[in-house]
Amino acid sequence: MTPNPNGIRIGQIMIEQGILSEQQVFEILAAQKDRGIPFGVLAERMFDVTIESIEQAWVEQYHRFTGTLDLRDVRIDQQALSLINRRQAWQFEILPLRFESSGELLMAASKHRMARAVTFVADRLHQVVYFRVAKREQLRSFLQKHYPMPEISDEILERAREMAYQM
Repeated sequence: MTPNPNGIRIGQIMIEQGILSEQQVFEILAAQKDRGIPFGVLAERMFDVTIESIEQAWVEQYHRFTGTLDLRDVRIDQQALSLINRRQAWQFEILPLRFESSGELLMAASKHRMARAVTFVADRLHQVVYFRVAKREQLRSFLQKHYPMPEISDEILERAREMAYQM
């Protein structure tokens, strides 16, 4: 498979994750040339790849392209925070950060919930949003600061961290 000069291809990630073989990726790419159908759709149709596996590969591809955002280095705007409520912030592990001069909303999300976060934001917010991946532990700390949930104790977060590491 030829490397993509603009980043890593989703097919390569699916090979790395053991979802597809190199031969399967080759067949999907050949079909994609003929039909012009997105790679993930063809992977699902041709090799019964689950939507969840495709989403995980897409999130990994996106994360490799954009990198990890350190929330300590980001200015957070109260107007952006007001776009979602506490339940939404925690449910989707998202943190609206600020509006850029172009009007786009910068939002942090955990890698684990990125696919769900994108769907939620596309359905509920009217702004153009671009996401950056933040480390889950750091994101949860910032969520606790900006969308406090007293019922979420350090003990509960620690158990969640342990469960995440076991996965």
